[in-house]
Amino acid sequence: MSGLTDKRVAVLGATGAIGSAILGELHAAHAHTLAFARSPEKLASLSKIAAESYVVDLHKPEAWEAVVGANAPLDGLVIATGTLEILPFSVLTPEKFAETLGTNVIAPADFLRCLLRAKKLNTGASIVFIGSISGIRGAAGHAAYSASKSALIGLVRTLALELAPRNIRVNLISPGLVDEGMGAAFRAHVTPEQFAAYVGAYPLGAGSTADVAGAVSFLLSPAARWISGHDLVVDGGATLR
Repeated sequence: MSGLTDKRVAVLGATGAIGSAILGELHAAHAHTLAFARSPEKLASLSKIAAESYVVDLHKPEAWEAVVGANAPLDGLVIATGTLEILPFSVLTPEKFAETLGTNVIAPADFLRCLLRAKKLNTGASIVFIGSISGIRGAAGHAAYSASKSALIGLVRTLALELAPRNIRVNLISPGLVDEGMGAAFRAHVTPEQFAAYVGAYPLGAGSTADVAGAVSFLLSPAARWISGHDLVVDGGATLR
């Protein structure tokens, strides 16, 4: 995607399957990539595609505030953090519910607030959250996860309005099933027959992390300069059914 050369773009959750694919896409577009994640070992494995790497644990703000303060302002930010535990609602405890909301919504929102207060997002910057089609249509065993991804839709729309005067765009991408990360975890959680039936509901079949990364790259680029507050569904047509 053109227009990202030398732009400072950070990926929060860079060591996950989708996060690392996004980082690779941005590196290929000649962006100046910054990888944020909590595992030093996993960050080290991204050295070829990350110009800079920083250990950031979203649940330890006293540590990441120093990282934010020491960095130059960003032109783009991708928030690709998240956790998923498949549990029937009847056994989902309030503590587990709150933990999922904290990891998927509250903590990344706090990180973004820190960046904004420190004036670490340039005018014209683009922010992209990674959501899920579970936040649009729900899924059995996904009560906490679906609720957290639905919350991101409202958060993104509100931030898009609040940050528009600074010409900062905020968007969301809602992927369907991809072939790595949580998709692989889901495959391990069900029988082969159940997985095949699930994938069979996708008109274009299961997707890849590269499909998500390409959409992110577009929303970060100048080609999407008039798009904000949007939820871009990348799901091979699954939500059409």
